[in-house]
Amino acid sequence: MADETDKKEAMNDDEKSLASLIKLAGERPDIPLGIESRVYHRVQAEWRNSSTQASGDKAYDEVHKSWRRRARRSNLFRWLLPIGVAASAVVAVLLSTQPEVLPPTIAATVARVIDAGHLGVRYSNGSAVRVGELVSTGEDEGLSLLLARGESLRIDQDTEIRIDGTDRFTLLSGRVYADTGLYVYREGGLVIDTAFGTVTDVGTQFSVSAIAATLDVAVREGRVDIHNESGEYAARMGERLTLVPGRDVETSVLDAHDEYWNWTADLAPTFDTRNRSLLDFLKWAARETGRELQFDSDDTRMFAMRTDISGSIAGLTPNEALASILATTSVHYKIESDRVFIEQ
Repeated sequence: MADETDKKEAMNDDEKSLASLIKLAGERPDIPLGIESRVYHRVQAEWRNSSTQASGDKAYDEVHKSWRRRARRSNLFRWLLPIGVAASAVVAVLLSTQPEVLPPTIAATVARVIDAGHLGVRYSNGSAVRVGELVSTGEDEGLSLLLARGESLRIDQDTEIRIDGTDRFTLLSGRVYADTGLYVYREGGLVIDTAFGTVTDVGTQFSVSAIAATLDVAVREGRVDIHNESGEYAARMGERLTLVPGRDVETSVLDAHDEYWNWTADLAPTFDTRNRSLLDFLKWAARETGRELQFDSDDTRMFAMRTDISGSIAGLTPNEALASILATTSVHYKIESDRVFIEQ
């Protein structure tokens, strides 16, 4: 019973809508007398040519009926036209009010994958990582991202991080390493949020770890600023800060070539050897391993500057690449605790 009542109400609403549209269209005028008169005289002419008066009357009736049918079709069209216009307006309004759906912004591309399970199924070198994406690595897995402005973000094993923007991330658990290049104290650094505080870089190489209610920040080069509920802190080159809720911040010394950083070398983006000199490559290898680059003489340095390199070192760590490239030159190298020494 309720359904029948709803249907009747819906029909009444439809009839009211149609009546409103017809009213808006206005009354349609009758057939003008002049036109009807011309039709009549034409019928009379046909009648005079016919054999009987009856046939003339019949012809007039037929013409008159035909005219009436055409007039009704014309009036129907005039009534339907406002309805079509109104419906088009409704569709246009609906389309204009729909929010524009934009594709997610690409925040980074994959530079290197260390895969021990599912990670390689989802990511490969060169694939895109978009804003809003959640990246997670398992045991013995790692992922290296090249960010929009050329920064390197390396994600250690057993880590979960959300990509909030092209320069902002939320580290849910695990450890990451960022290398923003040689531009120290640049404007607009990377921001890494954690449950225990926010880390902002000021042109650095640094790592952030969020494990077991502990925020651990180590700076290899440059400086980072840290902000949490207990205060604001700054960590500089060679410092490692450990922040635990309810305790004072702990500061310790950490060398740039310490074994702590070894995992980051495995995820270093491959150095592009095209149109690059041996000196460019040596600077890259030394920086990736946290060591100072030294030459036995200015002549050796000039030789490295004038010597071009070639060949792919894809998949090699900085130390492996150093051995591979220098094997094709006349220079030799020694890796000491805090330096890479080059000699001829």
